[in-house]
Amino acid sequence: MKVEMFSDEIMNIAENFSDNLDKIAPLSGSPKQVEWANKIRAKVTRNLIMYYAFNAKKGLYFIEMDEEVIKKAERFILSKNKASFWIEHREKDYFQFRRIIESTLYFEETKEKSVVDKAKAESTIYPNDQKTKVVAEIAFDEEKNIIRVKSEKDSIIINVVKKLYYDWSGKVWYRETVPYKRDVADRMAEVGNKLLLAGVPIIIWDEAIRKKAINGDYEKECFRWITKNMSDNKISILFNGDELYRKAKRLPHAKWDNGRMTVPERYYAEIRDFAKVNDFKITPPAEKLLSEAEEEEKTHKKISIKEANIKIEQNTELEDILKSSREVLDELKDDD
Repeated sequence: MKVEMFSDEIMNIAENFSDNLDKIAPLSGSPKQVEWANKIRAKVTRNLIMYYAFNAKKGLYFIEMDEEVIKKAERFILSKNKASFWIEHREKDYFQFRRIIESTLYFEETKEKSVVDKAKAESTIYPNDQKTKVVAEIAFDEEKNIIRVKSEKDSIIINVVKKLYYDWSGKVWYRETVPYKRDVADRMAEVGNKLLLAGVPIIIWDEAIRKKAINGDYEKECFRWITKNMSDNKISILFNGDELYRKAKRLPHAKWDNGRMTVPERYYAEIRDFAKVNDFKITPPAEKLLSEAEEEEKTHKKISIKEANIKIEQNTELEDILKSSREVLDELKDDD
């Protein structure tokens, strides 16, 4: 990390560090050797820190200090804890010490690289029926919520990932998790397993997922999901197929919107029944929304409603006629 500081601030840092070296990292040797070596070390240290601070000037008063480089230089200085080392190198100026330090840093970086190689070796799986030397690295991008398959160009890898609906970004093969993160481990294990079966070595950093890929231990991918739509907090139903569209459209107030069916969460019972009958999975955020709707409904105060007691006036005249003799009046009879 690089930090802008006043030049006198950096001078104070250099002086404080170099002046306190005998307390921070005491040297071993005879009392006279230590006294002499402390003076040599303090002078070299002060000049080295100032040198590394002057990587780039910022105007007349500001300097850009590379803290990481300075820390490496300090680590080198602290590691040389024998008075004899500084006495033997007393005639070297800080430029010559700079070359010693940078040479040491070079070997440290080489050592760090070998650590990376060892870490990769621990996480790489080579199938018995290996058909390519290209290794595919499988990883999850938390920020973009995608699974990435990174490798050199290889026709076997391309064929496998295309069958699993991966897209090419220009640098890596990727696909979004469908549609919630709890599905990530199974989907990583699946693409890893398919690549291994095709003879492709793979890298998966997570040990548990790596074992799932080796053993083919993953759940079959589900393409039927009930989710919470992040933009408007509505329940969304994701699926493929016209038949499911017709079934989902029968849900109360269902509306087709941008490739998904949305349903108000207040119909939690109908949504859960639909999911159960049609093998849909409900994501935790969606289930939380449905549960909240259910709990809210329980808080609704419900009261009994009575029917109105309305008396119906009867037509007694009509009733008397109906009760009277049903004989036809003489004047209405046909003449013989």
